[in-house]
Amino acid sequence: MRHTRQVLVLGLLLFPAGPVFAGGKVKILTSVFPLKEFAAAVAGDRGEAAQLLPPGAGVHTWQPRPGDILRLASTDLFIAIGSGLEPWLPGVVGAVPAGKLRVLEVSPGLPLLGAKEEAIEEGPDEGRHGPFDPHVWLDFGLDLVIVDRIAAALSAIDPTGAGEFEKNAAALKERLRELDSRFAEGLRNCAGKQVVVAGHAAFGYLTRRYGLVQTALYGLSPDSQPRPQQIMRVVDFCRKAGIRTVYFENSVSPALARTLASEIGGRVAVLYAGHNLTRDQLAKGVGFFAMMEEDLKSLREGLGCR
Repeated sequence: MRHTRQVLVLGLLLFPAGPVFAGGKVKILTSVFPLKEFAAAVAGDRGEAAQLLPPGAGVHTWQPRPGDILRLASTDLFIAIGSGLEPWLPGVVGAVPAGKLRVLEVSPGLPLLGAKEEAIEEGPDEGRHGPFDPHVWLDFGLDLVIVDRIAAALSAIDPTGAGEFEKNAAALKERLRELDSRFAEGLRNCAGKQVVVAGHAAFGYLTRRYGLVQTALYGLSPDSQPRPQQIMRVVDFCRKAGIRTVYFENSVSPALARTLASEIGGRVAVLYAGHNLTRDQLAKGVGFFAMMEEDLKSLREGLGCR
């Protein structure tokens, strides 16, 4: 991301200085759904959070329209993950007139996974999203840092609300700690540790935190097309390891997972990366914590946890 404008420094974070806050509620836009939920919780009654991506859109492949640039220009703070998750980020930020936008990237300085970890074989277009795995929100410990960074950014924009932002952030962090504890306890005694994903490697942070091992059909590019030899390597791997559950991400077709499962005489199960909601999920009011609870249930069943 280009930082050609005057910047405000918040610890490890940099974001371009925007216009003077005019009062009222802080208007916040985020790239992905977890950031929207975190920002809304931290801002409370002093802010309004919305998501730039429309329901069902893939964060890697979505392309902004002129109306999206106008939305950004009228917001007080835009929050993104960075580290290559949003390849369109430099373009949209550069399209907003100087002095019209503050941008907070939450991933700089976090202990990031390498992009080529935990894939059976590197895909043909692997690495185009950068050298790191950007799915940091799936590590609930890293989420504690992200929440603090959001609170600091909001406090810089609206100093009179700093106390409320800090209080709201503390409450959200307690919920994240409780979620983390449920995962740690629920995944402590499992028959297996291998999480086989018939798709791209979106769950490296989740598996790393709880001593599991993600084995994905290909790396971080969600639109990669696996070669036949890649598929057979996964089949052989599952047979040798006695794996009977193949996971697929909810935002992709389960067809490949079903093919792999049929080859090993196993079953398929869904995992939610949570970067976005479908229109149906949005209508039902599905939240980040609910999705993560579904992931815990799915992992426990698939790994034979007691």
